[in-house]
Amino acid sequence: MRGILKNWHRYLLWLTVSFFLWAWIITLITDAPAGKKVVLFADVPAMDREGLSAALEAELPEGIRFVETRLFTDDLFSPADILKGDLFIVSAKQAEGFLPGFLPLDPGFSDRPLYASEGKVYGVCVFDEAAGIQTATPFVAYVPGETYFLFFNADSRHLGAWNGSADRAAVRVAQTLLSLP
Repeated sequence: MRGILKNWHRYLLWLTVSFFLWAWIITLITDAPAGKKVVLFADVPAMDREGLSAALEAELPEGIRFVETRLFTDDLFSPADILKGDLFIVSAKQAEGFLPGFLPLDPGFSDRPLYASEGKVYGVCVFDEAAGIQTATPFVAYVPGETYFLFFNADSRHLGAWNGSADRAAVRVAQTLLSLP
């Protein structure tokens, strides 16, 4: 017993390394490569990730294994991971700071209100209380009084002809999102 107490720091180190090693192995086994999933980031206070993912996976394009939904705060200490997202739900107040990474859209993409800046359209409205637009509200807790838009990452692997990528999975997932009540 004295040996254990004397070397407690070694056991603590072993336990810590073991925990992170197993977490990495489990993530490696269960996560899909970027080309096999669509990632949606939302800058909202709270979100039912599993419920929203299930709703968006109802009509997955071929070759896509799942839709991963994440909050911006999940990757607060790793902003590079946020840039790997395919779709983003961002408030109008915060959108300007992200515009360089967003893909300009065709103004005819949706009949909903659009987010435009400097003559280009970038986003589609997903939440605006005053206009009566409430998309995916059973799953996403928007801040009352703010307007939120859906944006596309210009570097997404899933935008098809929009940016020369292989498939249009992010576009299909976005259309499914826009159809949610």
